[in-house]
Amino acid sequence: MKHSQFSISKASRLVICALFTFMISATAFAHTALKEATPGNGAIIKEGPAHINLTFNGPVKLVKLELMGVGHEMPTNFESNSEAMDAFMIETPGMHPGEFTVNWAVIGADGHTVADSYSFTVDPTATEDHAGESAGDSH
Repeated sequence: MKHSQFSISKASRLVICALFTFMISATAFAHTALKEATPGNGAIIKEGPAHINLTFNGPVKLVKLELMGVGHEMPTNFESNSEAMDAFMIETPGMHPGEFTVNWAVIGADGHTVADSYSFTVDPTATEDHAGESAGDSH
């Protein structure tokens, strides 16, 4: 009888340890992600946007933002911030027709740096404006 009680107790401890391990590893891999962007990933818009909006799934420090045209960087009002926020609006003066890539990097609450990019196109001949599409996990 003593042997079966010991086995049940040992099995229970193993199950509890496994659950804690899973919970800790799930938390460790829950990095910050871009939840929404305007213009969105793959968007085709008729006019150059006055600003880019980035929304993340939690407060982050935006440490890098580059708006790249074909062969050149476009001007923005981006400045690295020390305050963690979940949404940012970056002015984009002088936008013109063309293909653009937004390269960004943030530091999340977990201290990890996450970097990614997405693209959109400014095409005055576009028949439909897709500026409301969001980047989310579609890239």
